[in-house]
Amino acid sequence: MSEPNDLLRFARERAPSPTSPGEPLTRQELADLVNAHIYRVTGRVTAVDANHVGKWERGVIRWPAAHYRAALRAVLDAPSDADLGFTNPRRANLDRVNRKTFLKSAFGVGAGAFVLRPGEAHALPAGDTRSAIGGPTACYRRMESTVSSEYLGPAVAAHLRLSYALVAEQARTPSGFGLLAEIAGLAAWLSADRGDSATARRRYAEAIGYAQQAAHPLLAGYMTASLGQFAVDGGYPRQGLRLLDRAVTQLGASAPDSAHAWLASLRAVAHAALGERLPSIAALKDAERLTGRARGEPVWPWVFSFDSAKAARYQAAALGRLGDVRAARAAYQAASPALTAPKPRALAQVEHAHVLAGDGHVAEACALAAEALATGQAYGSERVAMRVRNFRATLPFRTAEARELDAALQAIYDTGAP
Repeated sequence: MSEPNDLLRFARERAPSPTSPGEPLTRQELADLVNAHIYRVTGRVTAVDANHVGKWERGVIRWPAAHYRAALRAVLDAPSDADLGFTNPRRANLDRVNRKTFLKSAFGVGAGAFVLRPGEAHALPAGDTRSAIGGPTACYRRMESTVSSEYLGPAVAAHLRLSYALVAEQARTPSGFGLLAEIAGLAAWLSADRGDSATARRRYAEAIGYAQQAAHPLLAGYMTASLGQFAVDGGYPRQGLRLLDRAVTQLGASAPDSAHAWLASLRAVAHAALGERLPSIAALKDAERLTGRARGEPVWPWVFSFDSAKAARYQAAALGRLGDVRAARAAYQAASPALTAPKPRALAQVEHAHVLAGDGHVAEACALAAEALATGQAYGSERVAMRVRNFRATLPFRTAEARELDAALQAIYDTGAP
């Protein structure tokens, strides 16, 4: 009977869940992070799932492949394989190693051991360069849902500058540019969250350019679609829809169903913002069909799995803009299980507040908006605060049900908080 690997399980349970604040990392979440890290560093698509992680934790597999061990060390912040309970059954005791061979490899005996070509004194091996860039990026992405953008934004911007220098000097390769695209996309998202629209547009443009240099259609399509979503959310649905249509052509038919489902959901919201009911409903149907058949495919690194609960949020947003209040409310209820991260939940609450107010439930809508505003302040999200202000502007000036919300909004200006 296999001996359980308690060290690996303890390391996983110490790590915070990226989607459920206060909860430990689940086996499936660890699997998704491992797949994403391997893709970032090697460009290889892997399909680790909760079952694989379970085998590692139960000790059924005591020595995973090298790329899996490297990813687990990076994700779980472990200095060595031994710290995760992994031992190589083929490796003999160090005492059996030929001392001469060991010393030669350890201390570099041989004429060329310490001879470096000019310019290489500070260079990292290619794999180390990618790990040095991709490791912090993965950590920052996990922190995004639970750390204030006020603090995380500057850190990511600094990481982008450093990574650009590393790629320019040591990793001008498709995988290097792919890593830059991911960091620039994250920097764009955080800039938008802080209310810096000009920087967000510039970063998204950089991300698209890097993705094209990486010759990666899926990544280029994702970044183009992200800019399109940003435009739609900013009140420019026609320009956003053009970008989303461009992203469709960039993805190509071979892209994963989850990518097409996400993009169809974004297009549904854009059409709804333009009052185009029939194309919006058609896009929602496409998203529902694609989400239903996307089970089991590898998760692409820039977002977590796009399931029916996440699709329901976009469905609710589109239906709410189309004025279909009853269907929108049902969709928000279906989306609720996926809305565990604070900032996405707050944004959805503001969207839901619009629907409730339109259906005559003004007091409930204002309470939901006030809750979202509190989250926005806690996480330094100007995006959330702006959405709440816009919601309040849709109500009559003298609205008794909005008294508490008005007081919370006034406090923003009194304290200078977002």
